[in-house]
Amino acid sequence: MRAGKGVVLKTHLGLPVSQIGAVAITVGSFDGVHLGHADVIRRTIAAASQSGAAPALITFEPHPRCVLDPANCPQSITTLQEKLALLEAAGVEHAIVLRFDRALASLGPQEFVEMLGSRMDIRHWVIGFDFAFGNQRRGNAAWLREHGHEVDVVPPFTFEGNALHSSDIRRLINIGDVHEANRLVGREYAMAGPVEAGDQVGRRLGFPTANIAVEPNKLIPALGAYAGRAISDGKEFVAALSVGYRPTFGGTQLRVEAFLLDFEGDLYQHRLELRFIRYLHPDIRFDSPAELVVQLKHDVADTRRIVK
Repeated sequence: MRAGKGVVLKTHLGLPVSQIGAVAITVGSFDGVHLGHADVIRRTIAAASQSGAAPALITFEPHPRCVLDPANCPQSITTLQEKLALLEAAGVEHAIVLRFDRALASLGPQEFVEMLGSRMDIRHWVIGFDFAFGNQRRGNAAWLREHGHEVDVVPPFTFEGNALHSSDIRRLINIGDVHEANRLVGREYAMAGPVEAGDQVGRRLGFPTANIAVEPNKLIPALGAYAGRAISDGKEFVAALSVGYRPTFGGTQLRVEAFLLDFEGDLYQHRLELRFIRYLHPDIRFDSPAELVVQLKHDVADTRRIVK
């Protein structure tokens, strides 16, 4: 069976309820589905094709570190819904989402592999060079080979000479460098959610904005203004984006909002996806609304220039 673009992803929340047949499998968090992850997925699809199997991917929810080291639980570059959509676009045929908890973490390598083997015929493993699994990370490529498994170990993925990690992308987004983060993930960083009712401040200033509800634990870019895009109901608009508290008006609630250029209409309760392209400036407190309007005009002009 040859997988590739156009494959319909079969999502399993927990172990598949029945046998899914022969698979080539990869395992990991895959947060962000960045260029390094894309390399692993391509290799998994190739291994599946060569072994007459389907490409399958096991991921975890929540991120294992949120259970094993809660004080350092990372915010998600991609929500589960976003991750699954990206995996489908990449050509993965089965996504098995395992709930990561202390019970799963306590399984030894043999128990983990047997658990998977009860639902699939694993023909091939494709794993990262530093991949380890099972209690105390006792399972690795050597362990799998010793137990008769075919294993491909993927070398570190480098981008412009540096090894690529999800933590690098989180750091860039946290400081607002979405342009560089976008280069590492291979697409524009996005946030999506339903449009919420606002207080109409932007409309009174002549810049009506759409505020989106942010999913729990979704990574939010640094406070400030951004040039970007907004997509709703299949239509795409150039948009001036803002992440902040509206300090000019003494705001205390964090808002992620967009002013859609060349758009008239009501997006309330529609799902809106915001794509961040370039950081413009920090969240600024102005002495008057008039000064804010001047800055908003500059932001719109900069956004038109940057976003093609």
